[in-house]
Amino acid sequence: MSKKDGFKDKKRPVAKVIVQDKKSYYWMPAICIILVLIVFAPVFKAEFVSWDDPDYVTTNQSIKSLSNLHEIITRPVQGNYHPLTMISLAVNYAWSGKDASSYHLVNILLHLLNVLLVFFFVLRLTGKKHWIAFITALLFAIHPLHVESVAWVAERKDVLYAFFFLAGLIAYLHYLEKQTRLKLSAVLGLFILSLLSKPAAIIFPLVLLALDFYYDRLKKPGAYIEKIPFLIFSVIFGLLTIHGQSVQGAVGDASTFPVHFRMFFGFYGIMMYLANTFFPLNLCTFYPFPAINNSLPFSYYLSPAISLVLAALFFFTFRKNKLIAFAILFYLLNLALVLQFLPVGSAIIADRYTYIPLIGVFIAMGYYFQKWADTNSGKPTPAAIGLLVLVTVILTALSYRQSVTWKKSASLWDHAISVSPSSRAYTNRGLIYKLENQNDKAIELYSKAIGMNKAEKDALVNRGNIYFNEHKYDLAIADYNKCLAIDAKEHLAIENRGAAYAATGKFDLALADMNAALKLKPESINGYANRAVVEQTLNQHQAAIDDFYTHMKFTPDETGIIWNSIGVSHLRLSQNTQAIDCFGKALVLSENPSFLINRATALLNTGDKQKARTDIQRAVQLGAKIDPVLLNKLQ
Repeated sequence: MSKKDGFKDKKRPVAKVIVQDKKSYYWMPAICIILVLIVFAPVFKAEFVSWDDPDYVTTNQSIKSLSNLHEIITRPVQGNYHPLTMISLAVNYAWSGKDASSYHLVNILLHLLNVLLVFFFVLRLTGKKHWIAFITALLFAIHPLHVESVAWVAERKDVLYAFFFLAGLIAYLHYLEKQTRLKLSAVLGLFILSLLSKPAAIIFPLVLLALDFYYDRLKKPGAYIEKIPFLIFSVIFGLLTIHGQSVQGAVGDASTFPVHFRMFFGFYGIMMYLANTFFPLNLCTFYPFPAINNSLPFSYYLSPAISLVLAALFFFTFRKNKLIAFAILFYLLNLALVLQFLPVGSAIIADRYTYIPLIGVFIAMGYYFQKWADTNSGKPTPAAIGLLVLVTVILTALSYRQSVTWKKSASLWDHAISVSPSSRAYTNRGLIYKLENQNDKAIELYSKAIGMNKAEKDALVNRGNIYFNEHKYDLAIADYNKCLAIDAKEHLAIENRGAAYAATGKFDLALADMNAALKLKPESINGYANRAVVEQTLNQHQAAIDDFYTHMKFTPDETGIIWNSIGVSHLRLSQNTQAIDCFGKALVLSENPSFLINRATALLNTGDKQKARTDIQRAVQLGAKIDPVLLNKLQ
């Protein structure tokens, strides 16, 4: 590279960082750490939110015991295979259960470590250019776009994969100093740990090649040969991810959007991530795709021009300024997987996708700040310091405000609705109203969501559930049917429609729906219990018993209701001994009068009137009214 850039001669693969006065730069990461603690202060007391946190933590049965390690390691969550992330959440659960504070603490600690890794990576990359390293780490530490990755418990995968990803890049720079198999193996090990934390790490081998470009190694065959093991793991995890996302249903149907729309989506992402980097003013949790039946906003048509500017800048700096060229490559490579040229999911962009890519943008900013300082013998001018302080204050304030929105679900979605109204935001806010038993407000928001996007499946299912709970079964079934017209494999709509059919006495239809739902999702939390209730009604008692036991494999009985139901089926099969045992287990969990009456009935069938009388007497003491026929049998 050109010596006028102020970096080490390109003939050396990597310059060792030799610092004569360590005190000259250690205050820089210290400032970053202090600012992180200020920015994320609201997050320390934040709750879990209703978006993905239940699937990852609060309703995830597998993480509730480290004895479930096999399931934690092998079971994808929301179509993503990231066992190391799930192990970290399981350790959190063993530490503090459902107390959200420890989860947030770990996320923030990982972010702090990542800030340090960014600083030392850039420091070594640039040959001890402290100001480039400081600016990059500072912006990485406090930029509002990074709040989502740190403040959201379900995004543990982001900060964890980034930790191993960045450590792997530093290890690679060490490897380039002295190329040994041991050092390359260390890089590979860190890469695998990053993959096990989040599949987004599959881009790592290409980033290594970008580093090879920076250090003029691409002409050496060995630079490619040594990447083969990395590429193999990338392919394996890429295929696992595609399969998992397909099973989950997260891979969008590209045909939903016209071809002339889809070609602009990826360019729009490249542009908007840059725009939000420089002007992070209206960030929110969810940015929807444009409406299908409307023309694209003008900004989409403008976006390819921004990509052309980046491409021109890359080719202009290809030889003259490799650090800027590398920064552009780093940004684009790490964004590649989340650019929506092929629509996936329901969001056009997401703040969390910038966590690693923006390091490239920040390096470029740091370079020009360093260049400004170099015009003053390496010391920033008062104007430069003033600008840096102003930007730092603004970003700290914006990030603090963004952190506040993550304190609870209601504030998160209220903010999203105020900044960027979408059917998803209305649906998720409606769910909170539903959980608070404010059904009228929930239905209002669900209806807004459906009016905005007739394909908003969750809103249809959730509104149908409210109608179900209000015994408006015809309205509930109508909403479930609308959802299934959009997606015939939406298991919740099928399962809940089955419950609605059962409530209206259509038991054959109910059983058919419940069978279909369980085929789609065999691990359904309520599916087996619901089917068992219908089977009891149809006098299929052995099938009901089997289903109740299967249900308890996923959700242990904590109230005695399931054990009592199993006992009832044994009773109706004249299996009185088994029934007495089940009623006894139910009574250990809850001294419910109906459980006592059921056990008394089974005891009478075995001829044990004395114990039956004792149960009936206790049931009467608890306020139960006893059937006269049963009382006569006790005489």
